[in-house]
Amino acid sequence: MGKIEKFAVIGALVYMALYVPFFFYLVNATPMNATTFDTIIPFHIAGMVFNFVALVLTIRDLYKRPFDSENAKLTWALLILMTGGIGWVVYVFKYALKPRRPMHPG
Repeated sequence: MGKIEKFAVIGALVYMALYVPFFFYLVNATPMNATTFDTIIPFHIAGMVFNFVALVLTIRDLYKRPFDSENAKLTWALLILMTGGIGWVVYVFKYALKPRRPMHPG
């Protein structure tokens, strides 16, 4: 992953770490009405776009990264896509933020 991709992925993680507690505070501290809903929607849309871009960049990194096992890419792709974000976070810290090894020919 290049510096811009790393910045986008880390930015998405930081955004979620800050937004999720804010969201729960806002929902629990104020009655849910049109004003609260109008306050939350732009943050939700921004978060969805930001995290979708980070997910695409992560899948791109997975595609470009060499693995020792034949099934490792498929396994990681399924974990990233099917675990509701947990697999994505684990992959980011385990592989995506580290430099890739050169791909061997063949």
